Amino acid sequence: MSILPERDGLPGGEREPDRNDRLIPMINIVFLLLTFFMISGTFGAAELLEVEPPEVTAAGKEAREDGATLLVARDGAIAIGQRRYSADEAVAALVEKVGDRTAEIRVKADRAAPVRVVLPLLKKMADSGFTRVRLITVRR
Repeated sequence: MSILPERDGLPGGEREPDRNDRLIPMINIVFLLLTFFMISGTFGAAELLEVEPPEVTAAGKEAREDGATLLVARDGAIAIGQRRYSADEAVAALVEKVGDRTAEIRVKADRAAPVRVVLPLLKKMADSGFTRVRLITVRR
């Protein structure tokens, strides 16, 4: 005879096994994985052009987040955001989009991008009044 009172129809106050109890560890693992990927993953919009910046050995300053990023692909194509432009259109779009000519403009050019495209683009940006243009590179 047990000294514990009967509850739920079982002797000693034991509860009836619940079939859903076996799902709790699996639910915990799913939430832990979800939390891990939410914290470790980086979300961002995909760039229109695939660009691989050149490598540098000297550590420079980190790029700021204000202003705009201009992409130059290895075939010489130019894009801002999700739209392609010619060099003149790109500078005009920067003037319209940024407005403030002292904001930092990041130029992310592919390491194989033609110099005949990148240098005139930088010159046009300087001629239109942009004073803070940064060429994005990757540290080795």
